Amino acid sequence: MSKILIIGNARLEDLTKWSKLIGKSDLIIACDGAMKNCIESNITVDFLIGDMDSIDEETLQYAKTKNTEVFKILDQQNNDLSKAILFAQSLSPQSIEIIGVDGGRSDHQFANYFSLFECQVYTTLHLDDCIVVPVNKSNPMNRSIELEKEFSVFSIGQSSGVNLSGGKWEINDADLTPSSIGLHNVAVAEKLMISCS
Repeated sequence: MSKILIIGNARLEDLTKWSKLIGKSDLIIACDGAMKNCIESNITVDFLIGDMDSIDEETLQYAKTKNTEVFKILDQQNNDLSKAILFAQSLSPQSIEIIGVDGGRSDHQFANYFSLFECQVYTTLHLDDCIVVPVNKSNPMNRSIELEKEFSVFSIGQSSGVNLSGGKWEINDADLTPSSIGLHNVAVAEKLMISCS
């Protein structure tokens, strides 16, 4: 299994802007109520995961008729995105892409960002205005980027041995703490590399 796409339960007006990601995915996981939007957008979903508190019975039954495997997980210690990430990781993918988690309550947004750190697989969260890529010791980032494109790097907690190359302001073996120090860097190379120890 190489590429898994997780579709979150944010109400997306149109999934066509994600058509390339959808088309390149080997498996698609819908988080709870996202199933309805997937059906409306004619997206084949392989797995439906969540506590099923955001999905109506008609949509749930329709998903089952389309051979979507349903995993009802009542654990309230994790949100539906965390449940989907942990499940996806158990399938040993090469990468995980996430869409459909923009907007909503601020506490849900924070939980979505922190959910990324539960995964040891290279993961990208696609938002309407940017992407979020968690970097840790086992998952450094080496990514193509457009010249002059703005990007930011933030430390969640204490980070040591942080290296950044490809930006106007490089970082070399630095210790970072949560702050705004990494805001508004600019790409000066076509490859952006970030790592930490």
